[in-house]
Amino acid sequence: MVFADTSALFAFLFADDRHHPEAVRAERGLRAQREILWTIDSVLTELWLLLRRETNSKVSDRLIAGLLERGLRREPLQPESYTRAWVLAHEWPDQDFSLTDRQAFAAIESSRHRRVWSYDDDFAVIRFGPQRSRSFELVR
Repeated sequence: MVFADTSALFAFLFADDRHHPEAVRAERGLRAQREILWTIDSVLTELWLLLRRETNSKVSDRLIAGLLERGLRREPLQPESYTRAWVLAHEWPDQDFSLTDRQAFAAIESSRHRRVWSYDDDFAVIRFGPQRSRSFELVR
């Protein structure tokens, strides 16, 4: 299973994004490997807002629906992951992680699936476990 972050999904959908070519290649590779892509609601909300800024609400709706129809799995954010997101802000005071990123970190951490498709450097910074020794495996 691979967590799909806003940055990857936006790059895949929006041809003007600087990561678009590599996002298209990554998505094809993940599909060819029959990887299950999953995300959380807050990522989809953030993605919709970014898409709407570039297009309009109808196009944004259609693009998000298309991702879900292609098999992107939407997982609900568990209450403990929401709480953990706030804790992460206190554990990493020198970082400016967005609430969506912190919620994603918490959801990924609790899922125990460490593969993440993202072009957001925050996913390369965050560490978990004893002495912050574990990191995500980034798919790019």
